[in-house]
Amino acid sequence: MHILLRKILVLFKPSWKPLAAVAVLVTGQRVGDLIVPLFAGHVIDAIAQHRPYAAIAPLIAGCFVFWVLHGNLLPYLLGRAELIGLRYTAPRRIAVGTLRVLLNGNFPRHADTAMQQAVVERGLQALNDFMASIVRVAIPMSLPGLVALFLLLQWFPLLGIIAIVGGMLDMAATLFLNRTLAPLFGRLQALDYKRLNVQTRVFRELPALVADRNAGAGKLTEYTQRYSDYEASGIIAGSRYLRFSFGRGVVINVTNVLTWMVGAWYVDAGAYTLGYFLASLAWSTYVLNMISAATELQKQCLETLPAIRALLAELDKPATAPDDTVIILDTFRRAAPEAAAGGR
Repeated sequence: MHILLRKILVLFKPSWKPLAAVAVLVTGQRVGDLIVPLFAGHVIDAIAQHRPYAAIAPLIAGCFVFWVLHGNLLPYLLGRAELIGLRYTAPRRIAVGTLRVLLNGNFPRHADTAMQQAVVERGLQALNDFMASIVRVAIPMSLPGLVALFLLLQWFPLLGIIAIVGGMLDMAATLFLNRTLAPLFGRLQALDYKRLNVQTRVFRELPALVADRNAGAGKLTEYTQRYSDYEASGIIAGSRYLRFSFGRGVVINVTNVLTWMVGAWYVDAGAYTLGYFLASLAWSTYVLNMISAATELQKQCLETLPAIRALLAELDKPATAPDDTVIILDTFRRAAPEAAAGGR
């Protein structure tokens, strides 16, 4: 696994600055998500305490300034960074580098180019989705989530314990299911490649197949069978995941209702104000969302890594040195100047 991650990082290394900027800005947004309930809680407490409007207005003005920074400025800066790092420049550089590797390779004369096309197209998409999940979900959710959990344990210990227990049950069940479904996801990816292989061959041979009706009918039958196999496998994997999601939703809802009951008890006992109670609900929800995001990320990895492995295997074919990662790195370094020119 570490070798696979190393190769993925090699491909994205020339774009590390915009990717880091995306991760930092998304983390800033997540931190803002934790601060927003505090501002709202102060305003609600001030209103509930019947404080004069002259004292409430500055609080609302402070909320407005924070909303502009959090809801307008940060998304603008994030969008600018994504345009360079995730959406166009890095994917273009990797796609060009991939094509350069394939064109420089020594492949058999009768290589299955249709399958290669399917592997490359799906692999590039999976690679971009994987990196987007890392810089937009995995990194940004971690630090704010740990901060939210720390605040819960410090100010609302029972709520923190409930969030930990509910989150751990959710994570344990999800990890178990994802490991169980991993072979199904791998098989689903292989069947999808076979389906795309037939489809690509049909388009390449379309004039001849139109002229020869029998050959065209044979290809249609083959494609129907390939797609039926892919469909059946997808339904099995999806049905198992849906059954699990139903049970997982019950665990999350039980955690939520316990959070509300304990939070209401805190307010009724006079330990905390209504505003802080609302903030605690937001932080508890954030902790659960962080754990859910981690498990969803692991599921996405199970779905995308087979496609990424297949793409890297295509890139490794021309390699003759023991460390094929070096060859891949050299090839994509040669493509880096083009990426820099394209970004200007």
